[in-house]
Parts: sequence; structure tokens; C-alpha cells
Amino acid sequence: MSRNFIDFETMKSIVKLPHDCGPLQLLHMLSRCEKIQTPVRRAEKKELNEAYKLVKYKFEGPQSKIRIQTPEQKAFVLLQSSIGKHHFRDASLRREMSNILDGAFRILAAVEEYARVGSRNGQV
Repeated sequence: MSRNFIDFETMKSIVKLPHDCGPLQLLHMLSRCEKIQTPVRRAEKKELNEAYKLVKYKFEGPQSKIRIQTPEQKAFVLLQSSIGKHHFRDASLRREMSNILDGAFRILAAVEEYARVGSRNGQV
């Protein structure tokens, strides 16, 4: 936990992950972490909604009614956009995507370490 600078709430969500979780579960867990969430600004909503149409994993519910409005949704879309190499026109979105990636790399390193140590002890 301290090796990767992960807070306690994030570590609790890492421990709750099933040992056979897929990429969608990891993306949801990462987007729920408060360390990588940033507020959604009014000027970013249109560009985020356009990017949401291009990402692979979608939110549950009717797709025509889903709009990016919460920091969790914003992090979910920005993580997938960075994986898909989507380019944003807005410089602040590009900077936030870079910051989110830095935080996600730290959290994923902690997930990897937890899985590795837990598997040696027969827990994971």
C-alpha cells in the first residue's frame, strides 16, 4: 500500500476484486478511485460524450440517454480513450488524461503486487 502510494479506500476496493476479474471490472474499479477523479466542466461535456461513443465498454442502460456528468464517468471515458489513443482537442482534457493514467498505473501496480503476494499464500 505505501510502496505505491495507495490510500486505504483504494486498497479496500483492490481487495474486493475477484481473482478472475476482467478489464471491465478493472476499469470500473479504477474510475471509482477518488485519486484519479476530476470534476466535469461544462465545456468538456460535449467532447466527453463524443469520446464515449467511440469507447469499447459502455455503461448499463439505454445508450441514447447516457451523458457524461459525474467524475466517475469522466474517469471511465478518459481511461478508455487513452487506451484507444483518442486525441482530445481540449488541452485540459489531455492533461487530465495524463494525470489519470499516472494514477491508474500506480493503482494497477498495487493490484499486480497484491495478486502476486496473495497467490503465493493461496488467497487469490
